Amino acid sequence: MSGLRLLLKSRRTAPLLLALAAIAVVSRELSGQPLFIGASQPIPLPWPAVLPAITAYLTATAAWSTQPLLEHLAERRVDLYDLLYLTAVVSIGTVLVAWAAQPIIGDITELGAIRNYLGLLGYSLLGAAAFGLAMGWMIPTTLFTTGLVAAGTGSGLAALDWPARHDTEPTSWAISITLLAIGLVAFASPTRRRFHALRAARAEQD
Repeated sequence: MSGLRLLLKSRRTAPLLLALAAIAVVSRELSGQPLFIGASQPIPLPWPAVLPAITAYLTATAAWSTQPLLEHLAERRVDLYDLLYLTAVVSIGTVLVAWAAQPIIGDITELGAIRNYLGLLGYSLLGAAAFGLAMGWMIPTTLFTTGLVAAGTGSGLAALDWPARHDTEPTSWAISITLLAIGLVAFASPTRRRFHALRAARAEQD
């Protein structure tokens, strides 16, 4: 089996793409209903600004192999195909996030939604690489929520509240891209692949 065929066989492509599209449609419909974060000075975040957190984790899920042991032992490694596949899914996710956020006006619009999506994808890939998909959602959810609460309290800590900053705030973009880069390194790491392949082998033996 070729590397490309093996990769496509071990991904949940169709259902996850449908889920991404459905979430984008719902978020666009709810674009006029803000979600208030914080107590003293609540920040109104429209649903398409929160959408990136869900889309980012679904993207990580779409890129995750259901057969890590088979891919690890494959005669033709799928590493390059894996990154190309992730790039394609990220491109689709970016388009959907931008489309869902199109009606938004305010500090966080399309650009801010895309920025949040890329940074939260970095969190999601880190979480999945460290804990697998079952528990990997904890990292993006916890850090995203912490950042929004920090923004609501006016802490001014860019490392935490970058998702709630203005679209064009340079520091928030730098942090988002850095997180994405770190997540991609963790996702592409041979050590990560070997670890999850060995864990899958132990699960099969049990």
